[in-house]
Amino acid sequence: MAYNLYQVQMAKAWAERIEKETAQAEKFWHQQTMKAGNVPAPVPGAYPSSVPPILMTEEALSMAGSAPARSAAPTGYTSKTSYLRSRLEKLEEELSAERESRRKAEEDLQELRKNIKRH
Repeated sequence: MAYNLYQVQMAKAWAERIEKETAQAEKFWHQQTMKAGNVPAPVPGAYPSSVPPILMTEEALSMAGSAPARSAAPTGYTSKTSYLRSRLEKLEEELSAERESRRKAEEDLQELRKNIKRH
């Protein structure tokens, strides 16, 4: 059990590290676009390709990982948010399909019960 707990803790720590690095990168690219006067609409997974090519200098790329840690981009929009929204939409679609399937199965069951009572 301790081994499994260790694996879970390591997975959570890794996920937190990735989220932190993603937030840092998003903040950095947002700051670079603000400096250039271009403010693109946040697009999920679009960093760094949404940044104007002029900002993708060697200096800018080397500074990307050195931004202070934040839990979210200054716009309040993170890749985690977009992932969670898309995942929620997908799960809601699956739930509605499952409800429809269950409703149909219950109707079929009622029909079978009626047929059994007749005979």
